[in-house]
Amino acid sequence: MNWLTNVTAFVIIAPVLIFTLTFMATQYMTKRTPKAIRRSADVTTFFLILAVHFFMIVLFDQSFLLYILLFLFLVGIVFVAMYAKSQGDINFRKVIRGYWRICFFAFAILYLLLFVIGLAKSIVLVF
Repeated sequence: MNWLTNVTAFVIIAPVLIFTLTFMATQYMTKRTPKAIRRSADVTTFFLILAVHFFMIVLFDQSFLLYILLFLFLVGIVFVAMYAKSQGDINFRKVIRGYWRICFFAFAILYLLLFVIGLAKSIVLVF
């Protein structure tokens, strides 16, 4: 059971480490901060989704994977519909990149929110 706790802890911490390492590597290679931030966000998104899933299991003792997948699906539908309405023609490369970055933003906010909830929950349990 100890290995499961270690894996969960690593998965929860991984997005921060991956974002930082990707940012530093891209910044070193390209010397362009905006590009480094965008590439780091693109690489980190999958790990944020996974970390939010594990965070919810740890905090609420229940898996919300189905709701996470439903949220991703609905965000995709809404984003494609809005893009098609505004542009008329769908450029799949831009749609996928925009969708992926919206997911990064949403899951980064969820990640931070769950971190604060977990911190508050552990403080309350101590006292």
